[in-house]
Amino acid sequence: MFMFVLFIDMSEFHGHTLKLKAPTWTQTQLQEAIQAVVTQRMRFTQAATHYGIPKGTLYDNILGKSKRMAVLDEAGLLASEERAVLDFCCETSISPYNRRTKKSLTEVLAFVEKLRRARDRNFVFVGLTGFRWWWAFCKKHSIVSLYYEGTVKSKNSKVKSEVHIND
Repeated sequence: MFMFVLFIDMSEFHGHTLKLKAPTWTQTQLQEAIQAVVTQRMRFTQAATHYGIPKGTLYDNILGKSKRMAVLDEAGLLASEERAVLDFCCETSISPYNRRTKKSLTEVLAFVEKLRRARDRNFVFVGLTGFRWWWAFCKKHSIVSLYYEGTVKSKNSKVKSEVHIND
């Protein structure tokens, strides 16, 4: 019986030296970006660009790395309650195929908590759970949230508009 032991020098891989790079953003910037997304001041892409953080990193830090839809089960809404939330957000009783909402996260979560408290008076969203639930609910029902609390403009994204009138 022969036994081979193979040692691999991980500092070189196919002739290339592997270098680990430190992130270009700080923990404070990451926290600010997370706060901006969760409070609906910025979308994921806007925050990623503004703070120089990869969008995937923001997604992972806010939504978790796996089982992002599981939060729907944890909230424990009945099918009738989900329909009520959908109607509250998108007014589906008036426009059945509408999947756009201008409701704020705060309004939606207050509505959901009120619904759930009819069955469980201690129900409350804690920490990021409410945002995670809303993200998953929007994903499940293809809802486009149009609500954002204003825009934050970086010094690099100044918009200039000019009107030229030809006589």
